[in-house]
Amino acid sequence: MSRSSYEIRHRFTGALSWKHAFFGDNNTTVSMFYEGRTGRPYSYVFDNDANGDGRFGNDLLYVPTGPGDVVFGSTQEEADFWAFINGNEDLSKLRGSVAPRNSARAPWVHQFDLRISQELPGFWEGNKAELWVDVLNVGNLLNKDWGQIEEVPFPGGRGIVEYGGIDPASGKYVYRYNGADNLSLYDDRGISRWAVQVGFRYKF
Repeated sequence: MSRSSYEIRHRFTGALSWKHAFFGDNNTTVSMFYEGRTGRPYSYVFDNDANGDGRFGNDLLYVPTGPGDVVFGSTQEEADFWAFINGNEDLSKLRGSVAPRNSARAPWVHQFDLRISQELPGFWEGNKAELWVDVLNVGNLLNKDWGQIEEVPFPGGRGIVEYGGIDPASGKYVYRYNGADNLSLYDDRGISRWAVQVGFRYKF
């Protein structure tokens, strides 16, 4: 039993709209929609096949209690590993235990969508047309670092260190550390980038 890989723990939405008829009864409307949500969960795992089942990147990470609990290939590897652990709030709390499945979470996501629409007189009495422009993820248009979604790719395991077996002299785990995997920019169908779409309809 563990947290679902697709859980959204918190989600906030908001909408603002302003409308004014600049000519006749044809409304100009400006609307903004906001969504903020927690990032998707992910697991801290060994970066290789630690349990020998032929599957890579799905074996939950054992977080050592401190320096000397596991064996590293060099003192520099060990120093770099502990620098990463000490700088990671999630893993620092899990020393001496196996990191639970989906115990970590990607950063919050904040996105804004903007719509500007204009009513137009129709060709016949009582008819109206409407033209609008949507700017999706408008924050990313203003700043390329805004509105991006960072996640751990499917199946949701973030590799931290490779398992190198058991040290014959001490009986301790052997770790090989070359740097933890980074979160990836999730940009399926361009959802981490801004986009513009134009629409038109005729009402009669």
